[in-house]
Amino acid sequence: MLPIEGIPKVPNFKGLNTAGTNALISLGGAALINAVFGNYWGVFNEYGIPILLADNVISMKYNSTYKIAQAPVEKGSFACYNKVTNPYKATVQLSKGTGGTLMRGAFIGQIETLAASTLKFHIITPEYVYTNACITGYDTAREASDGAQLIKVNLHLEEVREVVVQYDTEEVKNPDDAKPKDGGEKQPASANKSLLKSGYDFVMGLFK
Repeated sequence: MLPIEGIPKVPNFKGLNTAGTNALISLGGAALINAVFGNYWGVFNEYGIPILLADNVISMKYNSTYKIAQAPVEKGSFACYNKVTNPYKATVQLSKGTGGTLMRGAFIGQIETLAASTLKFHIITPEYVYTNACITGYDTAREASDGAQLIKVNLHLEEVREVVVQYDTEEVKNPDDAKPKDGGEKQPASANKSLLKSGYDFVMGLFK
């Protein structure tokens, strides 16, 4: 983790080291893109390739919220014990008016396909990069003041955070020392007759 000036050297002090590192990564990515390509706006896939055939990015709205967990206690009071980050939400407004009917139709079809997928995208602005977002929906609009051929699309995205599952293996010298595993509820099976009991029943049946 990167050190932050003015913060005691305590591992992940109140989560600020992690938050500061993530912010510096997004800020540095935007600075690199700005240095190479200039002031660039758009929605890119995980490999840095533009995903939409839009003419312009008209606007971008970003919303980030945090939640403080609270619990009621005695005498009408409450206690706060944790603060967590909610997934950020963003709306990118794109426009498409060139290319004729075929290209505008391909633009809408592309948005429809990406909105139904589970792919992750990055929102790139000249100042900052918002990473790992999934398209949750979109809406389109056409206004007489803009002309019948200009299509405006509001692309709604929400942050996705993947969880890494870790599987541990237990090694013991004696198999009896292994921890019991819950196999769920099982139906009782009927008891099998022993060979001796089966032979006895067979012999007794001969004398009947």
